[in-house]
Amino acid sequence: MKRLRKSPQVTCPRLLKQIVTTLFPHHENRGRQVFVQPNDGIIPPVTVDELREICGRFGDNKAPGLDGIPNRALKLAVKTRPDLFANTFEACLKEGIFPAQWKKQKLVLLPKPDKQPGNPASYRPICLLDTMGKMMERVIYNRLLPIVEASNGLSERQFGFRRAHSTVDAIGMVVNLAKGALISGGCCAVVALDVKNAFNSANWNRIKRALADIGVPGYLANLVENYLSERTLWYGTDDGSKEYIVTAGVPQGSVLGPLLWNIMYNGVLVLPVPEGTTIVGFADDLAVVVAAKHPEDVEVYATETVRAVKSWLEKAGLTLADAKTEAVLITKRRKNNTVKVEVGGHTVVSKPAIKYLGVIIDTKLSFREHLEYACQKAASATTALAKMLPNIGGPKHCRRLVLAGVVRSIQLYSSPVWAEALANS
Repeated sequence: MKRLRKSPQVTCPRLLKQIVTTLFPHHENRGRQVFVQPNDGIIPPVTVDELREICGRFGDNKAPGLDGIPNRALKLAVKTRPDLFANTFEACLKEGIFPAQWKKQKLVLLPKPDKQPGNPASYRPICLLDTMGKMMERVIYNRLLPIVEASNGLSERQFGFRRAHSTVDAIGMVVNLAKGALISGGCCAVVALDVKNAFNSANWNRIKRALADIGVPGYLANLVENYLSERTLWYGTDDGSKEYIVTAGVPQGSVLGPLLWNIMYNGVLVLPVPEGTTIVGFADDLAVVVAAKHPEDVEVYATETVRAVKSWLEKAGLTLADAKTEAVLITKRRKNNTVKVEVGGHTVVSKPAIKYLGVIIDTKLSFREHLEYACQKAASATTALAKMLPNIGGPKHCRRLVLAGVVRSIQLYSSPVWAEALANS
């Protein structure tokens, strides 16, 4: 509901430059590497059926990129002459070139709610890309994803940007690990880690290395390497359009970016960790779950794991927000029911409850705080929506159904995780 409050776009050249340079940090990248073709040069062709499936994924009213071509017009062109588009995409696959025009990104800054204007951290950057480029990205995605899944290249503890994986699954894994620790007579700490500006800071060399480790075919590796080079960001100011060279990250708004992120980020999920420790990921969010017999062991294992995670992130060009790290100790003990985790130069003391992926997890797994939070949030959303509706005679039946659906969705979010707690309320 907060997004209904329209905020003007930033147009001050000096402020925009500061925001862009902060949100899109500069990284040093190595020269182009040529990969050896491991499959005798066999490249799957781009078929008409594949083009139709790709076109069906793009809505007619989505905002275009810098070329200004509406999606409806482009889809009509593909329907009229699919052979031209298929030949173009096949030529890109064979030559390992992602055209420079499709690497241009138009920046749109979305203000975060309740944040101070002018602070770079107060904006969420979205990159508008040409739909032709996103179609080519989908062609690459269709060939890269089966290879990644067949090679077990992604950990089952990564729940973001994947089919049949959701926030409910990630929360469920964390809660089940905690319940298992309680059943065995021990305790469990959940440490929620926050990564600063993650998607725009991912190191391209790390992505290339991860692709090589998976063993992707040479033509795909070469094409992705070209995709991750000479990218430019365009943004409008009071002095006209400005161009900025992008040297890191995956574009937020792209088709291929989330998959490349998962491939690179997989390294942190498979780090060697102490016994009883699990790292759970959802996109860039990380949760370190430590189960042990005594709280003292939990402190040691959690600190050791967080130190390893922080070291890996720094090598990948990412930064851990030490001060935003939160922890909760899940235990049946009444005494000695807190732990301290060392995160960089900060000492994080466990809290009675923390919010993880929208669900409040408390020390007893009672979920009472979450139920109160969900009811309050649903009431606030209902009030905000009702203000837009006529107050004479009340809203129509169809609009009442919409209101009821909003309330139901908020209150039942992640209900498979906390439903059992209702029996004890």
